[in-house]
Amino acid sequence: MARRVDLIDQFTELVVGADDPRRLAERTLEVVMSLLNGRAGAVFTAAAADVTLFASRGIDQAVLDIVPVVWTAQEDGFRRGETFYVPDRATERRLPASVAERPGPASFAIVPVLEDEVLLALLYVDSQEPHFCDAHDLDRLSKFSRIVAKSVNDTASPRPGGGGSSDSWEAYLERTPVEDMEREKLLLLLNRNEWNIARVARMMGVTRRTVYLRLQRYNIPRERVPKSRLKSAS
Repeated sequence: MARRVDLIDQFTELVVGADDPRRLAERTLEVVMSLLNGRAGAVFTAAAADVTLFASRGIDQAVLDIVPVVWTAQEDGFRRGETFYVPDRATERRLPASVAERPGPASFAIVPVLEDEVLLALLYVDSQEPHFCDAHDLDRLSKFSRIVAKSVNDTASPRPGGGGSSDSWEAYLERTPVEDMEREKLLLLLNRNEWNIARVARMMGVTRRTVYLRLQRYNIPRERVPKSRLKSAS
């Protein structure tokens, strides 16, 4: 478990180095989806009576249908800082039938993004598998929401001169071994491509055998992706 915590800390340092606020949100989504094996992720800014898509990774019409409906029903809870987690959309009674019965994710979580108790945005992530989050994962999402708050704030109030993002990158590179960075890059590619070894090998410009050898060298257990997820990805 200690290794997992270290990985989250490294990822957090990495995404904070992004010099563009919207790109920061997108990279945060990539990290969250990788860690939770998510299907899609998005950030929606929360205005007075509506939500607006700010950044996304892998979303479809199902997400665009789900979030506004949940926002309308749960706005007060979000403003109080309450996370809305649906472990199994097929049996979830808090969703209207128009949303619950449509094709889409099996489970999802929507985390309020707060700063000084003011709601700024919503962090959304879902999965093709039911019960994809436990209590620890939901707490982790709350921590990532602080990075999302930074991206939303920086978009609303850009800082002159960029504010030292190069320093964050340099600090990360100085203290992170090259092998660790290569390992995390490989993990991101594998998760993003549903653990399709042949596809990842082509993207990296290496053979499949090389990818297998790196899995052994970096002590990464191979994940078997359910066929339902592979069909969805295709």
